[in-house]
Amino acid sequence: MILRVSPVSRGRKPKKNTKNKKRRAVGRSAGGGGHGGQPEPPGSALAWSPRPAAFDEPPAWFTEASLAVLDGAGVALAARGPRELEQATVDLLGRQVRYAMREVRHGLRFESWFEEVAAVLAEHVQEDLVEGGGDAWEGSWWLLHGMTSIGSPALAWAARTALRDLTKLAGAGPGAADPVPDIVLALRRQPAWLAQLPRIAATGEVWLLRDAYGCRFGVIAGMSYPDGVDPSVFLFDIDACGIVDLANAGAFDDVTRAAAAWRAMVGDTAGGAHPTPVQTADQLECLVHWDSGELALGWESDAALDNWFRARRRVHDVADALRGRGMPLPAHRSLYNRDATPLAEAFTAWYDARHGTKPDAAAVEALAEEWLDGCLPGTEHAASPHRVRFLLETLTDDWIEDDPITVAVKPLLPDWVRWHGEQAGLPDDLVQRAVDVAARHTETALSAHSMLHRGTQ
Repeated sequence: MILRVSPVSRGRKPKKNTKNKKRRAVGRSAGGGGHGGQPEPPGSALAWSPRPAAFDEPPAWFTEASLAVLDGAGVALAARGPRELEQATVDLLGRQVRYAMREVRHGLRFESWFEEVAAVLAEHVQEDLVEGGGDAWEGSWWLLHGMTSIGSPALAWAARTALRDLTKLAGAGPGAADPVPDIVLALRRQPAWLAQLPRIAATGEVWLLRDAYGCRFGVIAGMSYPDGVDPSVFLFDIDACGIVDLANAGAFDDVTRAAAAWRAMVGDTAGGAHPTPVQTADQLECLVHWDSGELALGWESDAALDNWFRARRRVHDVADALRGRGMPLPAHRSLYNRDATPLAEAFTAWYDARHGTKPDAAAVEALAEEWLDGCLPGTEHAASPHRVRFLLETLTDDWIEDDPITVAVKPLLPDWVRWHGEQAGLPDDLVQRAVDVAARHTETALSAHSMLHRGTQ
């Protein structure tokens, strides 16, 4: 938690938690994901547990969502290779992540739920193949392999461990005793490419796009299974207009298709953007500062929710590949409590030259500090309409409406936005879009304040 301490009256409500308040989270994990050293169930040869050890009772939605994945596991059998199975896995789990986010909205412990799904699938394979000799286990078996390609290293461990222990229990793995010929034969009939799923890796090739305003990024990373099987690219669509966040994500055939998809997602301000190869790791600050933890914000797109697990895995994959090339990603650093004095002074000078008078110094300082809080390096002057709306929402929710600082800040907003647009060298029409957003809010706020003031006379 990051608490802001300011030497001046800021017009803010007391005890504001800057980062978490802005994010408006609807849920957070109470316990760790990953393998967490789960205990082996008594009397079982398996190292997985049908209930994660991070909490005593799982949220109620876990069971319904896990069984929905189990019921749909058969679709995995239509996959003709690793990438198709990976996508089928993303679709099945993503549908339940969306359900939990949009319908349940509490207990959103997605990492722990991932482990629960692995346990449910493994239990089904054990009951049907190992103990019952049935033939309905294959979908679950394939889906466990798919989970090894989309889970973060810690989460993939749960699926890999289940597969290993099931193989051993069936008498088909190293150290197995009393093999059952029919079961061993059934496992050996499975496609050899299933074993490639956990070995997907980034190639180390990364491309970057940026919209006209400069605070929406497209990061495209080359991906492949061993020996160049099923090559693809993964797109991170990162929005840095407020909190640095993943707006969309997905796997595509190549860079051209991923770039076209990103431009369609962003809109006309991305029309002139073309992917350029990343030359230095510093160009990927947006990827570093995307908070890829388990925090759920409540405004995620369908694509971001579908790729909830895969996007977090791909960050690991990209980081590993770049580290192997001697180009490690830059270290994460706090984007809060930055020195806003240079920004405030530069705006004050511009305002004075434009209007022949200096703006309220305390108001400019407060506005500059708010603008810089959470700001991705290199986007200090990125004044997009979305960023302006994000700022206005913060002023509305986190600042005291009738505080003198708040009242003094609001009339400055159109000039503040225009100045940033000019500093960024934006075309007049793009500057005006953002100024119009600030102006509409300012007119409404000043009108309301005037009416309130008259009512107290």
